[in-house]
Amino acid sequence: MEKDADPLLSIVTVNFNGKDFLSSLFDSISNLNYSRDKLQVIMVDNASTDGSVDLVKEKYPWVQIAALKKNTGYAGGNNEGFRLARGKYIALINNDCVVDPDWAREMLAIFRESGDDSKIGAVGSKVVFYFPYLPLELVSDSINQKGRSGHARRLGVKVSKIIIGGQGQWANRSIKYMDGFYPPQGSWQWTNGDGYLGIPIADQDQDLKLQLTLSSCLESNRLKIVIGEELLEEVEVGREEKIVDLTVPQHYYRYQKDIINSCGVKVNHSLYARERGFNSFDEGQYSRVEEVFGLSGSSFIVDRAMLEDTGYFDPDFFTYYEDIDLFWRARLRGWKHFFVPNSVARHYHCGTGREWSYDFTYYVLRNRMLAIFKCGWFSLLARTWLAFAGSMVYHGGYYGFLLLAGRKPNRVDIPIRVKLFFKFFYLFAAYLGARARIRFSAVVKDKQIKKWMRSF
Repeated sequence: MEKDADPLLSIVTVNFNGKDFLSSLFDSISNLNYSRDKLQVIMVDNASTDGSVDLVKEKYPWVQIAALKKNTGYAGGNNEGFRLARGKYIALINNDCVVDPDWAREMLAIFRESGDDSKIGAVGSKVVFYFPYLPLELVSDSINQKGRSGHARRLGVKVSKIIIGGQGQWANRSIKYMDGFYPPQGSWQWTNGDGYLGIPIADQDQDLKLQLTLSSCLESNRLKIVIGEELLEEVEVGREEKIVDLTVPQHYYRYQKDIINSCGVKVNHSLYARERGFNSFDEGQYSRVEEVFGLSGSSFIVDRAMLEDTGYFDPDFFTYYEDIDLFWRARLRGWKHFFVPNSVARHYHCGTGREWSYDFTYYVLRNRMLAIFKCGWFSLLARTWLAFAGSMVYHGGYYGFLLLAGRKPNRVDIPIRVKLFFKFFYLFAAYLGARARIRFSAVVKDKQIKKWMRSF
């Protein structure tokens, strides 16, 4: 695609108190390999209070700002961007991302090469976590002769704390607990003898200083710390917590890899959504253009024709599952979605939000059910509703029992489940008209949607 043939592209980012990320984002957009006069860049600000708007007005006068008077969430903010966009193609990018120079061009090539009658509605990029990562492997030599299975097995260690020195707060927040850790991203205890840590490298020009707090269920557990094929350190770990200080010289950085945030979105038979490749090292396993059920809301381009056919995001969703709802509605209307590996965005991930906070949990639980009610077939709706009601009764009873016993469990989801159980009766009635419109206007049979459902 020659630059003088570039179509007008509108790029929309929604911001809420994301001042710390905006310079990185807009600097990367300014470096796109794309005709500047064919770009319309829009920031929709959801009533930020951190000076975001003033920063962009001063440093990036070419960015069109829509300053809203209240926080309308991801859905409402992007809908405002859709209304302001002039391009046939509209790119959505999270405010805590940076994009590679060919980010837009690689996605647009799929539209251009396929033609207007291909019914390609959206194309998404590969999204990796912001920093490159050093794969730190923890290998235990200790053997347990009395495992439950009756067979000898290697035992791992518990990693209670990790501190990265001199690399900044975002590096410490971005540490990844990967294969071998159980439960994933939970107590950081791995039990199969091997485990991988993803250690972010925020500064390539200095050695990496690490402090690990380790312990073992054995009195003596020999632990090897390996990077690539090289042994970095070997330590003895016991039942008492031990602080291990490590220095990783820069020559080890040749082993660095990206960690995948998303290579498109897949759904299971209960419509739980999962990012393809999430939290795995990028080894080239997602290296070809593929059709996918949906795309990460953090980075994709949509054809205006799809939005005119299916409508925008549901503004009542506010945030989370609004993308699944949109892509499902579009699929019912015959639109297709593709993942493009050579378009890359780097994402801090929850840079301006927090996973499993009250709002996160509320909107994920609520919006998944609403998406199923709006778009799904009756058996899926009935099964999902019964499962939700059963879960509410079970967990609600458990929660109430503990409260009566004078204990308050750290389970933010339980009161939310109880609240939503009653609220759904109102919401289902309010969305009955939307369900009828979506279901009756579908041109694709449910059996085609079911083919996209995976087991996980």
